[in-house]
Amino acid sequence: MRKLISTLALIVMTGISQAQGMPPEVARLVSAVSSVKGTTQVEIEKTYLPDVKVSDFSLPGASADLPIAALRRSKGALLDEQLLSIHFRIERNETGLKALEFLSWWVRDQSRGGETMQIRSMGLPPMIGDQKQLGSTLRFTIDWFYAGKSRNMQEVLAAMDAKAKELELAVKLYAAAF
Repeated sequence: MRKLISTLALIVMTGISQAQGMPPEVARLVSAVSSVKGTTQVEIEKTYLPDVKVSDFSLPGASADLPIAALRRSKGALLDEQLLSIHFRIERNETGLKALEFLSWWVRDQSRGGETMQIRSMGLPPMIGDQKQLGSTLRFTIDWFYAGKSRNMQEVLAAMDAKAKELELAVKLYAAAF
């Protein structure tokens, strides 16, 4: 199953630092999300969805993090559809909640404008054996179902750069809200 998950870039950053060796478009999108005050640990992952089978949704591991309900509803992926997952965590305070609210609004606005995006939360089981996990595994992801010429990586990177620019503008326009 792990082979099915094709990673464009998996970047873990806790600030707006540059990602070494990553395409500038990917680094820019990570930086844009990281620039929302209250976000932490931003990661971007790309999955080629036609390789994912509906029967795999019950498997543990990478398939468990996919937007299962959306994919079940459509009985799988569109032709050549990529899932660009923008994972992030938030600070455990009011600033983090404002970051989550801001990104939730931004994704909603993007969806209303025609982008196939959603935001959702993810958590792991409350306990594994004797080890308590509850309260320490919560993260969020922006699911961007990209169905352009998704095998053309230059097009995907250009789309990521454009999204980064849009988010940078929104952060700048609404800076007073924070």
